[in-house]
Amino acid sequence: MADDLKFVASQFRRLHSKQLRHTFRFYSQQWRTWAACFIQAAWRRYCRKKLEESLREENRLQDALAKGTTSSPSLGATIYASRFAANALRALRRNSARKTRMPERISPMLLQKPAEPDFTAEEK
Repeated sequence: MADDLKFVASQFRRLHSKQLRHTFRFYSQQWRTWAACFIQAAWRRYCRKKLEESLREENRLQDALAKGTTSSPSLGATIYASRFAANALRALRRNSARKTRMPERISPMLLQKPAEPDFTAEEK
């Protein structure tokens, strides 16, 4: 009986170590779900920012071509600008097609970061 009690006591100490609690806390399903949503939101912000930058560049090039400044641009510059605009438009169309296929799955307010568990009561 004493050996069983010693075994249980040693297992209790090992299973309640800070390292094990940390592992269970940060690898729980709730934390993994929150982290996945956080990463998805960051990726969407990055894609939106990239799209806005390409739109800005396209508009700048179109304005420059439409104005037809006093010194006419060289043929090489015109071809380069038209290729850039065509590539930007192709990327925009491709991205807009993806956005229409992929509806917003989870509202950002639906999943909040889980509260930190309080282990101070257990340590006393």
